Amino acid sequence: MATIETKTVCFHCGDTCENHLIELNEKSFCCQGCLNVYQLLNQNNLEEYYCLNEAPGQKMGLLQSEKFAFLEEESIIQKILLFRSKEQAQVDFYLPQMHCSSCLWLLENLSKVNENIIDSRVSFHTKTVKITFKINQLNLRQLAELLTHIGYEPIIDLNESKESKDKYNSKRSYLKLGITGFCFANIMMIAFPEYLGLDPKSQPNLANFFKYTNVFLSLPVVFYGAQEFFVNAWYSIRQRYLNIDAPIAIAVGVTFLRSLYEVFTNTGAGFFDSMSGIVFFMLLGRTIQNRNYSTLKFNRDYKSYFPIAVSKVEGNGISTLVKLEEIEEHDVLKIHHQEVIPTDCLLSKGNAKIDYSFVTGEDQAEMVDKAEIIYAGGRNAGESIEVVAVKPFNQNSFTQLWNNKVFDKKTDEKDSRITVISKYFSIVVFIISLSTFLFWKIKGNSELAWQSATAVLIIACPCVLLLAASFTNGYLLERFSKVGVYLKNASVLENLTKINFIAFDKTGTLTEPNATDIKVLQMDLNENELSKVLFILSQSIHPLSRAIVEFYKYKAHAIKFEAEVKEIPGKGMEAWIDDVYFKIGSASFTNDKADQSNQTLVNVSLDGKIKAKFTFEVVLIPGTKDLINTLSKSYKLSLISGDNTSSKQQLSNLFGDDSKLHYHMKPEEKLSFVKEKQDQNNIVMMIGDGLNDAGALQQSNIGISVVKSAFAFSPSCDIIMDVNQLQYLPTFLNWAKGGSRYINYAFAYAVIFNLIGLGFAITGNLVPLVAAIIMPLSSLGIILIAYLGINALPKIQK
Repeated sequence: MATIETKTVCFHCGDTCENHLIELNEKSFCCQGCLNVYQLLNQNNLEEYYCLNEAPGQKMGLLQSEKFAFLEEESIIQKILLFRSKEQAQVDFYLPQMHCSSCLWLLENLSKVNENIIDSRVSFHTKTVKITFKINQLNLRQLAELLTHIGYEPIIDLNESKESKDKYNSKRSYLKLGITGFCFANIMMIAFPEYLGLDPKSQPNLANFFKYTNVFLSLPVVFYGAQEFFVNAWYSIRQRYLNIDAPIAIAVGVTFLRSLYEVFTNTGAGFFDSMSGIVFFMLLGRTIQNRNYSTLKFNRDYKSYFPIAVSKVEGNGISTLVKLEEIEEHDVLKIHHQEVIPTDCLLSKGNAKIDYSFVTGEDQAEMVDKAEIIYAGGRNAGESIEVVAVKPFNQNSFTQLWNNKVFDKKTDEKDSRITVISKYFSIVVFIISLSTFLFWKIKGNSELAWQSATAVLIIACPCVLLLAASFTNGYLLERFSKVGVYLKNASVLENLTKINFIAFDKTGTLTEPNATDIKVLQMDLNENELSKVLFILSQSIHPLSRAIVEFYKYKAHAIKFEAEVKEIPGKGMEAWIDDVYFKIGSASFTNDKADQSNQTLVNVSLDGKIKAKFTFEVVLIPGTKDLINTLSKSYKLSLISGDNTSSKQQLSNLFGDDSKLHYHMKPEEKLSFVKEKQDQNNIVMMIGDGLNDAGALQQSNIGISVVKSAFAFSPSCDIIMDVNQLQYLPTFLNWAKGGSRYINYAFAYAVIFNLIGLGFAITGNLVPLVAAIIMPLSSLGIILIAYLGINALPKIQK
């Protein structure tokens, strides 16, 4: 008979209630944390939170008791607070968990959750909340813990520079665009009598009023709207190269000065309309291109992953907080559960289980004995321990990777295709302008020589290149962001079209971390014996032990046995139950002669006889097989993993060649591998998920960090991508190539209009009406080509 399995989901977060089910008020919760949040909201009459969206809450983890203890340090408080008086304080927290209208509503009603919160205002775009609170009744640490308790743990990074936070200010950008657009529209409207050829002599006062009004309206366009073009041009000239903003600044300046000359000498109305129009369209393109950047952090270094401060144990046994930079040799530190080890140290107290997946990528915790060294970057996966620092924080083994000069690498736009083309385009325009001036000068018409030469600079402005790139890249970046793929800047799109070599990390990138497919090779255990084996395995945190327990859906509290269980690091477990000697572990540990070295094997022996065997295969992230098969047709591929070789046989079938698989690689070895491939004239893309990949990601031409959430911590990279979207990488690469193709189409279209305009300019026949027709048509055509072209690119086939 077929059975239908029904799943109970958590009322708060929507996750399936598998192992733990808690019910209250006819509602189900997956854990005590979710229940606590519901009760808090219920007690404060804030259940409307659940009405705005279905299961809007965040999955609740365990709050480490000392996690936010550093927020009681006065020096740290001063850096974080925006304002403080005797009674009130204000802080701005980054909350990446914010995702829906329920989040917005709850965070703006924090004053109902705690009476000591005066006001809270959310910026949904930047995922931040600005909170004003009574600092005498509610300190900064308590506020952070309150937010964490309701599912919005603040991310606090003292190392993030103000410059990076202000890199793109959307409010300032929209204000500049609005003011420029207002001036442009009014200048166009005022210029209509001039377009229609009405005689200004019939109404001289009114004509002069309109001219001077246009001069007034053009001032914000030039000195505010176009300011960034002049500033960027000046910086490029100081660095002795010509970027695309330099000729644009010259064109805007020449147009403005010539227009002023015509107005004040009463020889014409000028070209204020064309100038303001082109500035407006260029700002619009840049706004579309840049608006996706502000909420993501692409430049994190290792300091973002370590705690801001740790507990230092003084001689009298009292713990005090110390910032990482102040850790000295021989300091005794207390490391709590799930806290990252800040520096190389020796274990002095407690039973240490250290997870080095943060550094190596290998997702198996290691047991460490007393007096053994623990390396920086490991995460304490067990109980709280005490360690003795053997090096200061800035000299630990983990930070040596960041001394590599690759982390000083800056993005250089000099090699950009648009910059290179614009340089030669500008040189050609200047030559044409100079030739036109000399031609009419030789002809004896000095006035026409100046008019024609400046007209060439006005009509043949290289802004068409900027427009073509800005709008095409802007629409393309928006398409990427809608599917959970975020690019650092537009130059990444250009580099995507050049790569020919792709290197993958394994765990978390191609395979699910802590997930395995189990195959039972032998099972001679009866039901009672199997229950005892599962009971023994449930006492371990080893990933393989957990996998077997989960495979049989065994609940540790169901049946308990009297047994003394001993775990031997790197080998297995042993126990005596009812006078039977159980050994569970590797083939060598259980004396299995048929050792299969190419597989990850767990044997079970009872009184020396092998009674069960389990083998494990890594679980590939959905779509991985099709991804590798598709990419292998066009790109050279390699796997560079810090993990062991247990998955080699499985992945060699996927990659087709063992030589492409590299295991046991340290972070610096991954970096060296990428550099070696680059030295062989390869353009390398590196795809990884952890801090152990950071060096390779930074060294590569394109570094992609795959994450479970776009707003989760990720190392310095060029692209942040939801891990579930990696399977569509071939489509994304085709999008980048398509974008490059449509930039070429838009540029060709604009060149046609430039040639028409040059015909009028060189002959001295360029009048405001002609410029007002040619330049907007050119700009609007470019926008249309970009919009229709990007929308015509193939969609993701799910």
